[in-house]
Amino acid sequence: MKVSETHNYQMSIQTNQLLPDGSQQSFQASTVQIPGISQLLPSLYLCGASVISGKALEDLAISFVINIAPELPDTPLPHSNSNRHVLYLRINALDLPNSNLSVHFDEVTDMIETVRLTGGRTLVHCVAGVSRSTTFCLAYLIKYAGMNLREAFVHTKAIRPQIRPNLGFFQQLRAYEQHLHGVVSVNMVYYECIQCKIPDVYETEYRAMEDFYQKQRKFKRLHKY
Repeated sequence: MKVSETHNYQMSIQTNQLLPDGSQQSFQASTVQIPGISQLLPSLYLCGASVISGKALEDLAISFVINIAPELPDTPLPHSNSNRHVLYLRINALDLPNSNLSVHFDEVTDMIETVRLTGGRTLVHCVAGVSRSTTFCLAYLIKYAGMNLREAFVHTKAIRPQIRPNLGFFQQLRAYEQHLHGVVSVNMVYYECIQCKIPDVYETEYRAMEDFYQKQRKFKRLHKY
């Protein structure tokens, strides 16, 4: 990981915060909204790279940026025109099932929480804001926001419907939840149509395909001879 600092302009935006112990409060979105940037909590944002600009980061009063996309250049940050620091973290991990994001979970989630406790806001992004960056946001939610993995996924998907951590990342999140809380809230279910296990929260995406596959198998058995 690579960490650097720059400066940022901070606006005054009134939002609810999580309680200091990490338990949940009612969530009210910021009055500043930028298309393509999803606010998951008062202090946590998720997006893809194409919507980020120095102006957007200024308007949202972002104080910590996490870039998980080695195929991209560094995130465009605001100009150094104030006395507020922006922390910048770059994690070089590709969107592949065998990329090990979990080795960074504790360090990254702790940094996000430290920023929150000091009144800051974090933006996490990868290329599309779908897999890698979502995985880190989910890890944070299950560690500090009083949610299990299923609740964190449902919460995030309701705000950003396109999220979809790859299967390897989801397995890492399940292991992280087990490590933190001693339980696993998302099961893996085998689907014959794709010959692998998927998280049960993905079942709606595959149910029609699986039903069609099973009907075709049955039809072929009945008409084999």
